[in-house]
Amino acid sequence: MQELINRLTEKAGISAEQATKSLETIKDFVKEKFPMLGGAVDNMFAATPETVAAAATPKTEEKPAESVMDKISDVIPGQAGEKVEEFAKNAAHKAEEVFDSVKDKLSGMFGGDKK
Repeated sequence: MQELINRLTEKAGISAEQATKSLETIKDFVKEKFPMLGGAVDNMFAATPETVAAAATPKTEEKPAESVMDKISDVIPGQAGEKVEEFAKNAAHKAEEVFDSVKDKLSGMFGGDKK
């Protein structure tokens, strides 16, 4: 979860709070579309208060860690896990694209530089 929040704040230029809300929306969407995976999705996207607080604090040093997305197939065995992992990675990628697009449009509307 933390890695996704960090990526969203860096690549989309949004706050940690906005990134967290976006991930909650994605989590709810996946649970709605695949209700039988609800528990696994909750476990994958489990956010502790420390995680949310850490997202708001800029990091100076990143430890290389396995992505939450890469752990999906560990939680859900077999081909189903691989498909859910692929879906989640694609959803995260699409979310980044949407955020970039919205950021560009809003920046253009207000005449600001998008950097």
